Parts: sequence; structure tokens; C-alpha cells
Amino acid sequence: MNNILKQVPSISKIRREIKRVVFGKYLFCPKCGSRQIKPVENRYRCRVCKKKFSLTSVTWLKGMKIPLDTFWLLLWCWLNETPVKQTTKLCCLSKPTVWRWFRKFRENLPEEKLDNIALSGVIQMDEAYRGGKKQGYSIIGAKEEKGAGQKSKLALRVIAKSSVDRKDAISFLANHVEPDSKLQTDGSSIYRGINNWWRVNHEYERHNKWEFALTSEIEGLWGNLTKFIRKMYDHVTRDCIENIVREFVARKMCPEWFQTPHAFIGIGFPKIERPRQKEWRGQYQKKRLKINMLKSRNYLIKSLLNELSPVPS
Repeated sequence: MNNILKQVPSISKIRREIKRVVFGKYLFCPKCGSRQIKPVENRYRCRVCKKKFSLTSVTWLKGMKIPLDTFWLLLWCWLNETPVKQTTKLCCLSKPTVWRWFRKFRENLPEEKLDNIALSGVIQMDEAYRGGKKQGYSIIGAKEEKGAGQKSKLALRVIAKSSVDRKDAISFLANHVEPDSKLQTDGSSIYRGINNWWRVNHEYERHNKWEFALTSEIEGLWGNLTKFIRKMYDHVTRDCIENIVREFVARKMCPEWFQTPHAFIGIGFPKIERPRQKEWRGQYQKKRLKINMLKSRNYLIKSLLNELSPVPS
């Protein structure tokens, strides 16, 4: 317990880390880009446009009601695959709160690298079925055979129905498998003649004849996915399985994202682009000129009234 709590830095260090990632070297106003910022308690105020903001209000942490050190501990638990039940006891939070924050972490993984996965070389492909025929769903996936010292490269897609047809398999191949790859599958009917629809060198084996040499890695992947879900989330519903499968793919393909909270903040918090100040400078100068004119007019009126007022005898 004490070793885990030592992983949590002070709140000032957490604020400094978020500030470095989101704003860069210098703090500026997210509305007008001015660097004339005045700290007000735990927030900031722009001296030019008068906008008030904080380090969390400009990110997806907006509206956060937990302290920053608790947020850091939650993030540490999620990165280290700590089960939800243990996280609730460790962070002293309710189970729905932990679920909600874990979902936020999953949703803010970089989309570009996970949406544009292209597999090549020798590829094993298979499908899995969960939840029964009436309310079940399917997962179709492919895994690229890796050499020694290489990262796992895989693609998984959740299909909101209890079976996978040939149309789903061809769509998956077109999105994630390079042409002229060597595709290895089982003897399912959806893969028969698949090379006539997508240019691949297709090989298959029959599991009913105890042939598992070509698809051993992808078959083992389903066991790893099930073990990950049961260990960390206990069970999942159909509406959130897609995000959890996405998290599983990210952990396999990009393990460097999940090493430390610093690493996740570096890729999970988008950097704010500093707005151009020319337009705001003109508006600010016009506003100041108008205020100065009003002040000078009020001063002249007051001085004239003083001159015209009768002198007491």
C-alpha cells in the first residue's frame, strides 16, 4: 500500500506536468493567446480579455470533482491493470466513479494509430462469438506474425450481431490487411474463395481434424482477451465492449503508452495551439480607448460642474 502511494507526486508537481504538456513552455490565455496571466487561487485570469480558466478546464478533465492526487492514483491503477474492485478500495471512490474514469481514459487514447492499422506478411485471422445467439456479438480479428523482439501487431473489430458473414470478413480485410499478404484461417465457410474478393494468398486448416498449426496465435489471443476482461473489469456489457477491445489492442501494440502516468499524459492530453493575438489586440485597444474617452468626458463634466457651482458666501 505504501509503495503504491509513493507513486503519487505532490499536487504542485501534477499541475506542473499538465501545464507542460497542454501549454508548453509558457502559459497563455486559451482565448486570446496573451501571456499576461494572473494567478487567482487555483485558477488563472487573463489581463487582456479577462477570461478565467484553469489547467483542467481546457482539457477533458473539465468538471473534475476529485483532487489531482486521486486522479493520478486512478490513472496509475488503470495503467497497471488494477481490477475495478481493488481500485475502489485504494482510491476510496465508488464503483460507478471508477468505471466512469476508466472509460474516460480509454476514450482519450490516440485515435490515429489505432484506426489505421494495416497488417502485412503472414497474418492469422479468426472470429469469436460472445453472449449467445439472441443478444450476442461477434469479434473478428487478425494478428500479424512477429519476429523476435518485435511488438505485436493486431486488429480487432466488434460486430453487433451474433455471427460473422463473408461480407464482414471482406470489409475487415479491405480495412486492415495489405494485398498480397499470406492469410491463414480455419476452415469456416466465410473464408472459402476469399482470395477472389481480396487479393491474398489464402491457406486454411480444419479444426475438426485437430489442425491448429496455422491459427495457434490468433486462437490464443481470444484467451488473453477474455482473461484481461475478467481480471480487470470482472464483466462487461455489450455497449462498452468495443472500447475495452480497443484498449486491449492499444496495450498490445503500444505498451509504451501504459508505462507511467507521465507517458499517458504526454499522449492523452492534446496540446493547445496558441491563438493569434492581432485581432484581440485591436479589440483590446479600441476598448481601452473607449474607456479612456469616457473617463476624460466624465472628468470634464465634473470640472465644469464644479466651476459653475455657486461659491458659498
